[in-house]
Amino acid sequence: MDDTDTHLLRLLQHNADTSHAELGRQVGLSATGVHKRLRRLREDGVIKRTAIVLDRAKLGLDLMCFLKVNFKNNLASPNLDELHGAVSALPEVLECYTLTGTNDAIVKVAVRDHVALREFLQRFSEAQSIIERVETCIVLEEIREGNDYAVPKPQ
Repeated sequence: MDDTDTHLLRLLQHNADTSHAELGRQVGLSATGVHKRLRRLREDGVIKRTAIVLDRAKLGLDLMCFLKVNFKNNLASPNLDELHGAVSALPEVLECYTLTGTNDAIVKVAVRDHVALREFLQRFSEAQSIIERVETCIVLEEIREGNDYAVPKPQ
């Protein structure tokens, strides 16, 4: 990757709908040159996929929560397998990570309201025989959201 690649990635993170011609204008390449670079970045796995960002509120998903999860037997392999299965089967789950520290995992969830949250928590706990404790943290305000990485300069 060079400076032009990193510039392209920064621009695309902000708006993946930007045309190749406009990207080329901003980085000093032709549209064809941009297309070739983006194809290479996809082939190299730097760009994993292109996605759209939906407005959660306009979809009626007004409640965002983080679940801090503790397992009965820490991060033992069966626990991870069961967690993978549970979060894959629950469409309310946006993200899930295993952690170091006092919690074993954190799960990001979006639901309509507190009733939907209660129903989700019931389904989540039923799917997880390995959970010792779940602490639910309700998001009061989203200060910054997104998946924009600080793309490092080439070395």
